[in-house]
Amino acid sequence: MGEVTSDAAVAAGRLRQAKRVLVVSHTAPDGDAIGSALAAAEIVRMLGGSAVVLSHDPFPSSLAFLPGLDRVLVQTTMPRDWPDAYDLVLVLECPELDRTGFEAELGRHPVLSIDHHVTTVPYGEINYLDPKAPAVGEMLLRVADAAGIAVTPEVATCLYTALVTDTGDFRYSNSTPRAFTAAARLVEAGASPHAIAEELWGHTPARVIRLKAATLSTLELLAGGRIAMISCDGAMLERTGAAAADTENLINIPRSIDGVEVAVLLKDFKPGSVRVSLRSRDRVDVQAVAARFGGGGHRAAAGCAVPGTLAQARETIVAALLPLVETP
Repeated sequence: MGEVTSDAAVAAGRLRQAKRVLVVSHTAPDGDAIGSALAAAEIVRMLGGSAVVLSHDPFPSSLAFLPGLDRVLVQTTMPRDWPDAYDLVLVLECPELDRTGFEAELGRHPVLSIDHHVTTVPYGEINYLDPKAPAVGEMLLRVADAAGIAVTPEVATCLYTALVTDTGDFRYSNSTPRAFTAAARLVEAGASPHAIAEELWGHTPARVIRLKAATLSTLELLAGGRIAMISCDGAMLERTGAAAADTENLINIPRSIDGVEVAVLLKDFKPGSVRVSLRSRDRVDVQAVAARFGGGGHRAAAGCAVPGTLAQARETIVAALLPLVETP
């Protein structure tokens, strides 16, 4: 195990030493993953190095506005100049290295891990970890401050997007004073809350609306309405013209139903394995549920993969959740 720190200056110092950095985050990237990765790459450049952002999976269409996104390598293989051209890998928002999708390759290179999950395993040479941080984007703002970097409007846009998506538009329990302080700083630096909100929520492709309709048609209310479950499979994607990345945020719809304590989205895209997304209100710790199946996340937002068919995964997850939503 390498060095574990909560000091942003340590991370800034390691980035300052690097000449060429590969920046990666988790598979099925969300706003915090992509926004943070793009901002981190720019921070590296401002420190005098160079950086390449690599994403194992495509990003949601709602994030297409982020500055620098056109330079991201979206591929399941390493860059052509790997590993000789790189002296550091920056891994963002991954509690374990396998969440990147590139574990076998990255494990043989110096790694700086920056994460805010409570379940993070310190797998890096340096691990800048802060479970109290509202988003990795907020942690990177601290890195920029520690490095003496003036945040540009482009970096501010990426970090604000990371922050606003990971806090659920400042509706989740991680909407702490730190979150609002960071948001104010980023707006002052050039991020536009109105423009970002319009891009995130005001330009939904028709295929995503069709996918929402198809997925919501599977809605089940269980345990007296305390569990809401929806599912999506490959046939739905084909029928609606959508992609797996378009399932981002679908789970927030059943979570909003009155009386629901836990929302579940089952994604059956890979034979023999079902991806499970979990969202909860404050009473149920879904991270603990995801951890039983090798997953992780946060108390109110987590995910995992369950082996078997869609029907089998449904039975497994329902059995795990029922005792947690019983009326005390």
